[in-house]
Amino acid sequence: MGLTPANAAAGAKAASQGIYMAIEILLADPHGMVRQGLYALLAGENDMEVVAETEDGQTTVSLARKLSPHVVVMDVTMPDVSSIEITRRLLANAPGVKIVALSTHADRRFALDMLKAGASAFLLKDCVFEELALAVREVTANRTYLGAGVSDLVIKEYIMALRESEARSRAIFEGATMGIALLDLHGRLVESNPALQEMLGFSREEMRNLSFPMVLHPDEAAAYEELLQQLVEGLRTEFSLDGRLIPRHGHLVWARFTVSLVKAHTGETQFAVAMVENLTPQREAEEKIRSYQEQLRSLASQLSLTEERERRILATELHDHIGQILALTQIKLGGLRNKAKGTNLEAPVNEVRDLVEQVIKSTRSLTFELSPPILYDLGLEAALEWFGEHLQEQHGLLVEVRSDAESKPLNNETRVLVFKVARELMLNSVKHGQAKNLRVVLGRAKHNLTIEVADDGVGFTTPASEAEIKKTGGFGLFSIRERLQHLGGRLEVESAPGQGTRISLVIPLWEEDQKLQVS
Repeated sequence: MGLTPANAAAGAKAASQGIYMAIEILLADPHGMVRQGLYALLAGENDMEVVAETEDGQTTVSLARKLSPHVVVMDVTMPDVSSIEITRRLLANAPGVKIVALSTHADRRFALDMLKAGASAFLLKDCVFEELALAVREVTANRTYLGAGVSDLVIKEYIMALRESEARSRAIFEGATMGIALLDLHGRLVESNPALQEMLGFSREEMRNLSFPMVLHPDEAAAYEELLQQLVEGLRTEFSLDGRLIPRHGHLVWARFTVSLVKAHTGETQFAVAMVENLTPQREAEEKIRSYQEQLRSLASQLSLTEERERRILATELHDHIGQILALTQIKLGGLRNKAKGTNLEAPVNEVRDLVEQVIKSTRSLTFELSPPILYDLGLEAALEWFGEHLQEQHGLLVEVRSDAESKPLNNETRVLVFKVARELMLNSVKHGQAKNLRVVLGRAKHNLTIEVADDGVGFTTPASEAEIKKTGGFGLFSIRERLQHLGGRLEVESAPGQGTRISLVIPLWEEDQKLQVS
């Protein structure tokens, strides 16, 4: 039945009586989890109601005939009947029903075939969260809707099919969410779609007096004109350019231009087509993500430093109080042992003295593990040498720590973080790399500290990206890279199965001019 005049009249009457008429929707998707997600998404819209769900084509057609929904939201890959055939049957049974097609495939053939069969909207599933409710409202208002990532593919086909299907093509042109313009060979706009008009804040008639350099930021206008000239002269088949538009409202809009020529069957160039994608939301989202990432890095760094400060407080307590008391106890026990010589108390006193000696050694070891005093008193190189000796003693591998004679000034916070990173890498060589030999080399390259940690362990396949690092569970390396980025440094990894591992760190040094600025 759909949105017929009778329905519209009934809706108007119901509205006048205070009765709310929701858009009735039938969900058709073979995947139960997807249907649940779509249902939850639509359930949050006050003007929409999901009246039924189905997982196959036959049931979809049957329920649509029985329930007469306003809109059918349907996956294009149903298990029993092709989506094209389902669309035709739905429209044959209920010509007023609107069909919103969903797909995981960003291929123009899916979109074009569904539109030709009679679908009113086509969306990619990864854009459903942002676009589904809007698409439902658009199709119930008898407008065609094409989702982001689809419209540009369809528009290219539209240009080729202009003469054969003017009405359908015009609907696509008008309904595209991406800005589109037809340009003459001088670059003037001869036609534009509503999306571009809204983006720039000009009417359709006003747009016909414009060329893009007139509304582009001066920094990009010259580049656009040069690329367009190359296009017209046949030096290019198309070009893309990211630039800032200056619309009527004055707020800069980041946009991506993709411009190509349209030729007649004779090969003669007729006009150019420009597709203009609004990148401002994407840029703003990326900027927010970068800001959040920097805040998270800063927070992680502060947490690490706070942990180190607490460790140092505990280590200081152990050394300055408990350690001193234990040392004094050992001295007094020594005097008591001398007095107890030749008596039955000599053996118990010696036993207690041995126990106290064990506690002193454990306390000293715990102090160094909590926060090595060497790091603060003697510096990074000495602390890494000590830790190398500790690893060698505890795990039996051969550890070499070398440093050039160059000065390597670091502020306290950076020194602590760099030591923790290097210590973690050295431990990884023992725990995961199963190395027998470990080499740590410190150096200076201009204004940077360089540290290379190399071993002869089992090695591993180097992740190609940060996403791959997360996927393979390498959160240690990911965490180290994040901490170094917060310091303005970087990490490079070279490894292969059976070939050992070499990890290089580069960290900016604390220069004298920085010290002066701080002071």
